[in-house]
Amino acid sequence: MAVDVGEGLTQRRSGACCQKEQEADKTLPDADDGTSQASTADEGIRTAPVWSSGVPFYPPSAKYWRIGGKWYDFTTFLDRHPGGSEVLLLSRDRFEDCTFVFEAHHHNYQKVRAIIRKYEVPEERVRKEGLRVRPKPNEQDPKRPAHQDKSLNSGEVVKLLDDNAFYSVLRRRVTDYLRKIGYPQGGPTLQCKCLFWANFTAWGLSWFGTWYTGRFLWAAGTGIVSAWLGAFGHNWCHQPNYKFWAYLSLDCVGFSSDGWYREHNLQHHMYTNTPWDNHFKGTDPFLITDPTVERNFLQRWILPYVNPVILMFGLYGNYIAHTVELLKGNEKFAVSKLLFPLQIGAMLKRWGLIKGAGLILTLNGFLGVYYFSVALMNHNAEHCMDVKVRNSSRDWAVAQLNSSADWGVQDSFLVAARWLWLNYHTVHHLFPLIDFSHHPAVQAILMDTCEEFGVHYRAGTAKNIYKEMVNSFASPLSLMQESSSMLEDCREHDGPAATLVQRNLTATQVIGHAPNEATRRVQGRLGWYQWWYTHWAQSKCQMTGVLGIVLEGVIRPSLLQKATL
Repeated sequence: MAVDVGEGLTQRRSGACCQKEQEADKTLPDADDGTSQASTADEGIRTAPVWSSGVPFYPPSAKYWRIGGKWYDFTTFLDRHPGGSEVLLLSRDRFEDCTFVFEAHHHNYQKVRAIIRKYEVPEERVRKEGLRVRPKPNEQDPKRPAHQDKSLNSGEVVKLLDDNAFYSVLRRRVTDYLRKIGYPQGGPTLQCKCLFWANFTAWGLSWFGTWYTGRFLWAAGTGIVSAWLGAFGHNWCHQPNYKFWAYLSLDCVGFSSDGWYREHNLQHHMYTNTPWDNHFKGTDPFLITDPTVERNFLQRWILPYVNPVILMFGLYGNYIAHTVELLKGNEKFAVSKLLFPLQIGAMLKRWGLIKGAGLILTLNGFLGVYYFSVALMNHNAEHCMDVKVRNSSRDWAVAQLNSSADWGVQDSFLVAARWLWLNYHTVHHLFPLIDFSHHPAVQAILMDTCEEFGVHYRAGTAKNIYKEMVNSFASPLSLMQESSSMLEDCREHDGPAATLVQRNLTATQVIGHAPNEATRRVQGRLGWYQWWYTHWAQSKCQMTGVLGIVLEGVIRPSLLQKATL
C-alpha cells in the first residue's frame, strides 16, 4: 500500500475520484530509487474505509504506525509524545501512511529519527497480526469510490529522504537558525504573543460594540478583526502547546479548531491539491478548484467573477459542513462549538430578525471575503494547477513548492498582517509546526537553498496571484496546458544556472512563449471580453481593491495577455 501525493492529479476524476491510471513520475520522498514493494492486496484484510472530511482512507494497521516503509509501535510513547497522543492516534487511525506528517512536523529530523528507532517492530510481526489493504478498483462502491492511481495499486510505499536531499538540508539549516535565536522548537516570539492578545481584546471589544450600537460600520470592522483572529487560530492549531489559544481564535469566530487539527494539519497539509485534500473540493459546486474537472456554464463564466459574493457565506458553509460530520459521528463535540450560534442568537435578540441578521451577515461577510480570498490564493495560482510539474516533483517538499503560492516576499511579520500572514504559505507548508513569526527568516533560508539545489521557488504579486486564482476557477485546463509547456522548458536544464527563484515576479513575466492551440481557442471565445476591456474598462475605470483587480485583469483573461509575451 502506498500514499502517492501526486499521481492522482493527473487523472480526470468523476465524482470523488477517477479510476484511470496515468503515467507520471513519483513524488514520494526516497532514499534509494524512491520505492519498495509491499505485499499484494490479496495477502491482507479488506476493511471498510475510514472517512475524513468526505475522503475515504484505508489505514493499514490498527496497532502500528508506518513511517518510511518501516513499522513502529508507539503505544507506550503516546503519553510522552511532546505533541500529545491525539495527533499520533489520528495519523495512524485516519490515514494510510505516517511518513509525510512525521517528516513535516519534525524539522530536527535527525534527532527524532534516532528516538523512534527503539520502537521499531519487524514487518513479519505486523503481517502476522493482520495487515489491512485497500480494495482493488473493481471491489469498491461505485457511488463513493476511493482514490486510485498507479502507485497505490502497485503497492509502493514511501521511504525517508537521505541527509543530502533538498528537504533534509533545508530542515537542518532551519533547525540551526532556530537554535541560534533561542527558539529551537519554532514557537512564537514575544511580539507574536502580545499581538495575539491585543487582537483578541480588539475582537471582544469590537463585537460588543457591534452588539451594543447596532451600527453596520462596527460590524464591518469586527469582520476584519475576526479575520485576523482566524489567522492567529490557523497558526495556533498547528502548535499543540497553544491548542487553547486555537479555541479562543477559531471557535470564537465560527471555525472549529478540533476539525482543523485533523483535516487541515494532517490531511490538507500532507496531500495538498490532490484528491485526498479535503480543501480541494471545499468550495464545490460554486468555485471549482480541481484542475481536472470540466466546468458548466455558471462555473466557467459567472461564479468565478462574483467569488466575493460567494465567499461572504463561506463561514456558514464551513460551520455547516463540520456540523454534518459531527452528526455523522466523524467529529467530536466541543463546548466551543456553541459559541457561534450563541453570538447569532444574542445579536438577533437585541436587534430583531431583520437588523440582527443584517449585522451578522455584514460581520461574517467581511470576515469571509477577507479570509477566504487570501486562503484560496495560496493553492490556486497558475503554477499550482500544473499537475504534470507537480507529479514530477523529486520529493514531497518540492511537491509543496509546486502546489503553494507566496507573495509579499520578505515582508516583515507586522507588514504581513495585511495578508493574514498567509503570504508565506510555501514556508508554512514545509514547516507547519514553526510559528509564523519566524516565516520571513525561514523564507530567506528557503530561497537560498532552492537556488543551491536548482529547485524552482515561485513568488508573485498579490494582484497577479489573485487574477490567476480567478482564472483557475474558470478554466484551469487551459491554464494547466500553458503552464505545463512553460515550466517544462525550465525543468529541462539542471543546476543552479537554470534555477528560477522569482522574487515578486510570476513565471509568465520571466519566461515568454508563443500562444498554443488552447490559447487561440480561448481567445476566440472571449473576444467580446477583450473588446469590452480595451474600449471601455481599461480607459474609463480607475478602481482599487478586489473590484479593480477583476476589471483590470480578470475580465481580460490572463491567457490573452500571455499569448503576446
